[in-house]
Amino acid sequence: MRRIRSLSAVLLAAAPALAMAQVVGVALDPKAVLVDGELKVLPSPPADSAVFLRFDGAKAKEIGRVPAATSFQGPPSSVAISADAKLALVTAFMRIDPADPSKLAPEKKLTVVDLSASPIEAVQTLELGAQPSSVALNRAGTIALVPHTADDSVTVLAIADGRARVVEKMAMEKGSGPLGAAFSPDGRRALISFPNAGRVGVYAVENGRLKTPAIREMTAGIWPTALSYCGDSGLAVVANYGKVGGDADTVSLLDVAGEHPRVIDTVTVGPSPEGVACSPDGRYAAAALQNMSTVAKSSPFHSPRSKLAVLKIDNRRLHRLAEAAFGPWAQGVGFLDDSRTLFAQSMGDRSMHLFRIEGDALKAAAPPIVFVDGAPTAYGISGR
Repeated sequence: MRRIRSLSAVLLAAAPALAMAQVVGVALDPKAVLVDGELKVLPSPPADSAVFLRFDGAKAKEIGRVPAATSFQGPPSSVAISADAKLALVTAFMRIDPADPSKLAPEKKLTVVDLSASPIEAVQTLELGAQPSSVALNRAGTIALVPHTADDSVTVLAIADGRARVVEKMAMEKGSGPLGAAFSPDGRRALISFPNAGRVGVYAVENGRLKTPAIREMTAGIWPTALSYCGDSGLAVVANYGKVGGDADTVSLLDVAGEHPRVIDTVTVGPSPEGVACSPDGRYAAAALQNMSTVAKSSPFHSPRSKLAVLKIDNRRLHRLAEAAFGPWAQGVGFLDDSRTLFAQSMGDRSMHLFRIEGDALKAAAPPIVFVDGAPTAYGISGR
């Protein structure tokens, strides 16, 4: 493992470079650590921030970082980047409680980052209220969705001229707890997960707004959270996080292309899939499993490491392909544009671990990227 003291002159000696380069934004949360399964808020931590890396194959170079409110709570999708890599959005669910710095309290902020500026800069901060848990941006970069678990709502934002504007705040079913969101590649539909209700909703997007009621609400697995479209295949996946009790949890495959969206397959992956992603070519899915690495060592199910599980999508079914261990307290997982290189985030060792699918095997693609100013808790990626 190579420790990165300053990400301004970065990064990795890696596998042979591919003809691609894309921007990945990483939310860094320095506020909290786990001590034998118990959450502790650190005294006087560094400021929250987001760092932006340009990947070429598994090689990465920092293009800049900005102060931005971040939080590990919620799905690891609290960063969104426009397809042209000119703008980013970052949300935060919790902050340090100003009345008691040993505790966390609800946050309200969304930060807009101008990635086309030199240096990049945070240009706008909105207070949305009700704990923004994640953010999704359509491929055109014109509409964003921000679910609010705390008050069962979704904020719809219009994006223009590098700024965000609240269009409306939509009330959802009381007690449903909207958490994750994702736009279809054509921007005409959106998925929203409702873990409290155990459902995933498919919504039409018309004239810059989310149309209700849902086209259909699907039942996937226990506590559906993170979502990802599988390129232009008409499929998507959802991570069913479960209850962190030591039981094996699941990932579901969704047919979201036609008039009647439905769950078409569900497979067991292991305890607590925190993040999920599909490859751009729609051939693979991956889940970052916390794997009971967040519980006390006295638990009979405790594991010192997370796991990355890779699934092959074939004939509209999910098939377990390979898995690899990485650092504890898994967060996000994402594919780069070659659809074979992927990364998995660990809050426990403050690292992004890079892997590559080779045949039916999963191999290390480069040394982990280690952050010193916070733990990687979410990501966004350009070109999606």
